[in-house]
Amino acid sequence: MANLVPVPEDLPTSTAVEALTGSSLAASGSGPRTSPVARYLGAIRRVKWLVLLLTLAGFGGGIIVSRLRPESYEVNGVLQLSPDESSPFIAQQYSQYILQYHIIEPIVVARRLYIIGPKRTGAPPPPPGPSGINKALFSGFSLDSAHAPTAGDYRLKIASDRKTWELTNTGTGARERGAVGDSIGRTFYFRWSPPIEGRWAGETFDFTVLTSREAADQIRKSLKDDLLPAGAPRFMYLSLSGQDGEATAGVLNDLMVRFVEQTSMNKRLKLSTEAHAYDSMLNYAQGRLQDDERKLQGYKVKTITLPRDQLPVAPGLAATQPMAYEAYLSQRNSLNNLRKDRRDLANALLKLQSGEPSIDWFVPIAAVGASPDLMGHLQDLMKQEATLQQNRIRYGDSGGNGTDINMRQLNKRVTELKTIIVPTAVRAVLQHLDSLIMRTDAEVQTASRELQEIPQRSIEENSLVRERTQQEAVVGALTNQVYTARSRLASATTDVGIADPAVAPLRPNKNKTNEFIAFATLIGLGLGLGLALLLDITDKRVRYADQITGGLGLTILGVIPEIRRTKGKQPTVEEAAQVIEAFRTVRLNLAHTIGQGSVVLTISSPSPGDGKSLVASNLALSFAESGYRTLLIDGDSRRGELHRTFGTDRRPGLLDFLVGELPMENLLRATTHSQLSLITSGSRRRNAPELLGTTRMRELVAKMRTQFDVILVDSPPMGAGIDPFVLGTLTGNLMLVLRAGATERDLAEAKLQIVDQLPIRLVGAVLNDVRTTMNDYKYYSYTYGYGAVDEPKEATSIAAKSGS
Repeated sequence: MANLVPVPEDLPTSTAVEALTGSSLAASGSGPRTSPVARYLGAIRRVKWLVLLLTLAGFGGGIIVSRLRPESYEVNGVLQLSPDESSPFIAQQYSQYILQYHIIEPIVVARRLYIIGPKRTGAPPPPPGPSGINKALFSGFSLDSAHAPTAGDYRLKIASDRKTWELTNTGTGARERGAVGDSIGRTFYFRWSPPIEGRWAGETFDFTVLTSREAADQIRKSLKDDLLPAGAPRFMYLSLSGQDGEATAGVLNDLMVRFVEQTSMNKRLKLSTEAHAYDSMLNYAQGRLQDDERKLQGYKVKTITLPRDQLPVAPGLAATQPMAYEAYLSQRNSLNNLRKDRRDLANALLKLQSGEPSIDWFVPIAAVGASPDLMGHLQDLMKQEATLQQNRIRYGDSGGNGTDINMRQLNKRVTELKTIIVPTAVRAVLQHLDSLIMRTDAEVQTASRELQEIPQRSIEENSLVRERTQQEAVVGALTNQVYTARSRLASATTDVGIADPAVAPLRPNKNKTNEFIAFATLIGLGLGLGLALLLDITDKRVRYADQITGGLGLTILGVIPEIRRTKGKQPTVEEAAQVIEAFRTVRLNLAHTIGQGSVVLTISSPSPGDGKSLVASNLALSFAESGYRTLLIDGDSRRGELHRTFGTDRRPGLLDFLVGELPMENLLRATTHSQLSLITSGSRRRNAPELLGTTRMRELVAKMRTQFDVILVDSPPMGAGIDPFVLGTLTGNLMLVLRAGATERDLAEAKLQIVDQLPIRLVGAVLNDVRTTMNDYKYYSYTYGYGAVDEPKEATSIAAKSGS
């Protein structure tokens, strides 16, 4: 138990309660509100070392990370776009095409960007490709194109005598050993036989090998493009980031050159495929024309010796009969042509559905040319098949890697045209031909009755002439298309050109060390401040005055500052004066809060260690110094320690009196102060809580009221049992002692709910062990330098003489 606070022996006292003056805190249930800023500053002060530690950790981490963070250079280049109708892509597709693996992977292989190393301990990760002072180690390094290389991390160790080497895959543990001069890494499908320099003897080199696809992915991630203007782009701005400015600029320039070459090759391949398709159709149409010519000539030769009959014409119809004959021939030829077109169209549909390359079968059919929808679908099918053939020539059956040139999408589109779209359009034309055939046949039947005399030979010959004429028209149209396609192929120019090549920058655009360290320090400071505020929000202990007045609804009777003597430290005079003034304030508030008559009060706390016994003993001494006849009763029957504070024996005491083993006359004990008496707790007993509520206890309190002005009962903590509640109902008044930064608010609130159900007047709370550095309680402290002291007698005597 803590010792009493030293009180000067010549402290001015008063013997009457009426001499005390009022206090603003005595009857007020509220107090100064703690501002959020002050509360947060207090929370930060409590964990200032943690905040400082996190700030320093952020500062140190920023230094370490900035040193390990590689530099980054950004290089830029510009491509000029000039797409036309014959371009393989639209302008917006170029940004997708430049990311294709068949564009990037050859550059990866040529520059050996699948190698990362040699690595240096404590240095930033090296850039892709051989780098550093030992990059000559990878001269002649390549991957076996016939096998997939074993990618991973490797370690090459060269013997100190420079005769042998050992290559280890650090991920799998696989090893390969050999003599210097042998090929290294054959087990892992490497082609590598470097000249071992003398400075590498006994050295170990760590490096990483990626697949060409993985290295290409790294370029794709760091490559950025922007098409300007947005509506009709004419320029593509490219930027690439890397750790080596010169190497990064070289990669971007190689990428632009290969992109230009590939786009030019794709355009010529497309035009060449289209020209070849038109040549094929023209050859087929010319063959059909030759067949029609042979048929016509053969028929003429066959019928040249036969007599040609003339139609009998009536004298009145001489002028009109040739027109009727020509009309009949025209209708008959139209009917034959319609039937022929339907037959040819049906055969072409069957060939298309059977999978034969039958687009050429549709071209000579006149009904196809008369149907814009069918003709458009056939032209779309021809272009799609040409693009498909072009991609097969360029990529093979495996296909490309882009969205718009993907073989799977092209195959799907061609299949859809052949199986659904074109057959549907053909059936529509067939239905239309059927209706025309029916109508034309009816007209021919009508005309045939009038012209039955017309020889069949003339009709057939006229039909052969018409077929030849139609086929000549088809051949002429295809000849024009062939000449146009060949002209476009001969005059084709590239759609993409390099406007501005990439140039290596002189300074990195990232890894600004000072800014990074400052940013990391701010992050550490922010984490520290955030953690301080989080700890304050989640703190369940009593720390602020408004938590007592507002949260618990208690009047603050006084604030007891930290007593350094109880903690083994010597207090200063000012600190001792602060403690004395604090107990004077509590004494004053209690006297006026309880009112006239004896002050009978139980003192308790929510939990052990809150300092209730210290407050009770010093408050009793303060009342005694003020002239009150004061009695201090140790009601803590479980762990009462007031006898140690006043240097006396615990037994016999209160519990001995309550069981009848000690008369009341022998119960009181004198203390060092004449106005203060003490009743110790006495012998420990299991039924102590029941004894405190007996009639003898009530009689004792009633008897002591007649002898003392102030009776203070020190009770056990509320969390220990029912003792403080029993003593509170006995005295009628209860004062709660809370320890700043220690008492749990939830526990205090739970115990106060019990007090609300009992006939106990809760007069207020005393906040104990408040540090003078806590800004939250500055309104409860006292001005330094204004302590009450005695003036020296010599000075008093001199003053009296001068006054006389």
